[in-house]
Amino acid sequence: MNISELIRNSFHQPYFVCLLAIFACFCFYKLNEKKRTPFTKIIWILYSLLFASSISIFVISAIQRYYNPQVWDFGAWYLYGKVAAHGYDFYLPENFNTVFNLIRPTIPSLDYSGFIGSAVNVGFPYPPPTILYFIPLGFFSYNTGYIIWTLFTMVFVVADVYLIYSMFFKSYRWNGLLLTGILFFIFLPTLSTISFSQTNFFLLFYLLMIAKYPDKKISGILLTLLVFTKPYMLILVLFFIIRKKWQPIIYFVLSSLLINGLMLVLYGRDIFVSYVLDNPSHRAPARVFSEDVNQSLNAVLLRNNLISLTHPMSYVYIIIAVLLLMGSFLFFLHRKKLYDFVLPTLLLTGLLIYPGTLSHYGVLLLFITFQFFNQEKELGFSRNRNILIIGIFYYLTTISVFSAICFLLIVILLKSLKPFSPKFIYQHHTADFRT
Repeated sequence: MNISELIRNSFHQPYFVCLLAIFACFCFYKLNEKKRTPFTKIIWILYSLLFASSISIFVISAIQRYYNPQVWDFGAWYLYGKVAAHGYDFYLPENFNTVFNLIRPTIPSLDYSGFIGSAVNVGFPYPPPTILYFIPLGFFSYNTGYIIWTLFTMVFVVADVYLIYSMFFKSYRWNGLLLTGILFFIFLPTLSTISFSQTNFFLLFYLLMIAKYPDKKISGILLTLLVFTKPYMLILVLFFIIRKKWQPIIYFVLSSLLINGLMLVLYGRDIFVSYVLDNPSHRAPARVFSEDVNQSLNAVLLRNNLISLTHPMSYVYIIIAVLLLMGSFLFFLHRKKLYDFVLPTLLLTGLLIYPGTLSHYGVLLLFITFQFFNQEKELGFSRNRNILIIGIFYYLTTISVFSAICFLLIVILLKSLKPFSPKFIYQHHTADFRT
């Protein structure tokens, strides 16, 4: 094992990642202090080195992925694009088998036994408009398609980092940029996303934009893109309903109709019939619902033999209970006008109950954790508490994204109750009286 591999493997170790996150937060808060000590320069140097190392590890992971092709997930994206580019109904497994046999001599020579059962024999698992991401790949060779997809992904990576910096850390300048980069690039789901060529960076960008422009019409269009990228994001429409923002909802409906109309023109009504009446989800192998990479509530319960696929109603009852609890909590947030809590709560609930939540979906949790650094906002924490929370969070995500989701739910719940504690009310009224 060379030094490069040793360093990259270290970023998969829970305690190592946890300590790096804590150190980055410590540097950030220490450098925000007006007082300068002889150690300030040393902190800047170590802080900058960690920033450079974090970016390097991310870039190396992307390059290594190019020179060491893997079956998942770009292999699926490429096959989807090829089937659609040939004009076939991309929900029919027979079309996938035809195209897969046609392109197999031109793709990397790998073990596709599991891929055939989970992708080729299943069909396209997303709503029809999602295929628009992958159609361009069908007009290129495998290697060229991978380069184009990776560059496209990198555009969103840069956009995500910039948005996080501009929304939460712009006033801290270089110090804020360093923290943003470090916490973003040492995050294991971030490295997993680039390794699997997944779409999580797109989703994070749409989420950040909605949070930045929650009252604008564009938020409705962004919600459409979210839903057609990952259908469980439909739960976020409640964010606009709770806040009574009807314009984004109208634009969500209109943009959804427009993009579905485009698909109707391109492929006809048969693909919609196939998706509704012969949905590919029922052809997915049972193992995908309980494999270790699956971090949904459904998968955790299946792995612990608390529910079974042969009796699906037991999980339905659990989902109903979860949704009722979420509804009660959202009602509480609405009454107290704690609107900063609504979007994170909906996101966490969606990740929890969606049966296909995979470990690299954890990238979306960064949307929540970066908000903890702004003490002036409802989700902000003090320095020491935030360092502790971030350390625990980064440790948990390296072990189990499911546990990290539950942890953030608990943090948000406790934080939402704190402003209404007797101590807070006393301090609040005392401050008003003095004013």
